This record gives sequence, structure tokens and C-alpha cells, in this order.
Amino acid sequence: MFARPGLLRWPGFLRWPLWLALFALAFWRPAAAGAEGPLKIKVGIEPYWPPMEFLDPGGRIVGFTVDFFQAAAREAGCELEYVDVPWDDIFTGLKDGRWDMVTSSVTITPERRKEMNFSIPYYIVRQSLLPPASSSLTSQRQLKGLKVGFQDDTTAALVVARSGTLAAPYPTIDEAVAALAKGEVAAVICEDVVAQSFLANPEYAGRLKMAAVIETPGAEELYAAAFRPDDLDLMIRINDGIKAVMDKGLDKEIRGRWFSGTAR
Repeated sequence: MFARPGLLRWPGFLRWPLWLALFALAFWRPAAAGAEGPLKIKVGIEPYWPPMEFLDPGGRIVGFTVDFFQAAAREAGCELEYVDVPWDDIFTGLKDGRWDMVTSSVTITPERRKEMNFSIPYYIVRQSLLPPASSSLTSQRQLKGLKVGFQDDTTAALVVARSGTLAAPYPTIDEAVAALAKGEVAAVICEDVVAQSFLANPEYAGRLKMAAVIETPGAEELYAAAFRPDDLDLMIRINDGIKAVMDKGLDKEIRGRWFSGTAR
């Protein structure tokens, strides 16, 4: 909290001993808002989910999510420090206090709500079916009995479990798609925006296709930042930044930098 001159009450002040009053007058100054600089926030992120968050050729963490939350942080008077974290440790590290928030394309789910709080949603996705370009697969219903890849411990696992497939979890989506390109799995389930990114990757050009978007009740997933349940002040501050980004139309500018027709 910042000191405010209006909180000083002269009658009480004059009841102090004279030496204490003179000392207070000599050294007391009202604190200026922002005098301590921006609030520094440590952010857990797994940068292997293009185009939302990934490593550029120079090893910098970039992507839509990164640009969006950098803008929200500036609006909220915060400074973000990103920590490259394996997905299987990202929520444990949040709970343990190793980082303050997670902005790694986290889908809001009922199970996760029991363990953490979420910001205002900032992006909508759906799960999609990504097979080889030559595949005859066109829907989730055809997956029964087939080996299907996905990134472990993501919401794609729920789709795979419902499809009666031979589940093939991988530590990262890159590894799942690489396995698909080698013919080790019949298809990969991942979010539509990520599937589009792999289709645009020259390494996979002409070799893969997005055969279907999974259309089931509640198929749309909302991305949001995750916080510890006891860190309401930080969540509120980041939400204020998100609102400012959206009110000023900055989110549309950021989408224009990263997406073509798939932005939502």
C-alpha cells in the first residue's frame, strides 16, 4: 500500500512528543504510485505448443500467448519472467510456489478448478484429428482400435479415452507429430490451432491434414492463465490487464501477427 497524505490527522500528530513529530516531518514523504517499479511475476510455460508458445531459432520463447500476456502485464504494471517448464511439472511448480502463474495454453476444466484459479479466458480452441494426408480418416468415430498419439496429460487424452483407441501418449506434441510422420501412429489428436501450425510447417508440408474438428457437447475449450487459489490479488491484477488489452483492441493486433483464418 502507498502512503497517502490525507491519512495523516493533525490533531493526533500534535499529541506526539515534539522530537518524534520533528523526526516524522524531516523524513516522511508520500510514496508515488509505481515508485517501486513494475511487479515482477515468474511465469511457468512449456514452449512447445506452436503458435501459442514455442522457441524461435534463437531460443527465445515467443508466440501468441507470450505477446498477449506481455501486453496484459504492461497494462497491469507488471513484468513477466518466463520459466521453460516440462508440462508434467507445470502445475506442481505453481502449487509449490516455484512460479506465480502459468500461461501455457491451459484449458479450464472442472478438475483443474479444484486445484487452481483461472483468469478471464483469452482464446477458444477445439480438439482436431490430424492424420497423414493420404489417410481415409474423416471423423473421431473411425478411430476405434487404432493407435492414436497425443501429448500426455492434456485435454486431448479425454478425447482419445472416449474414442476406444490404442492410446499413445508422448511427452510433447512435437514428438507425437514426429511419430505420426514416421507412420508409428494412425493419427494425432491436438487442438485445432496447433494442428494448423503443423500443417504450415515446411517439414510436414503435404504430409498431414486436419481431417476433422471434434464436435461433441462442450467441445469448445477456453484457454486461461492459472493461479494458486490463495493468490487472488495477482489474478485480479492480471484480469485487469486482460480487460484493458481487449478494450483497446490490442488482442486483435496480436492475433493478426500470429493467425490467419483460425483466430477466435
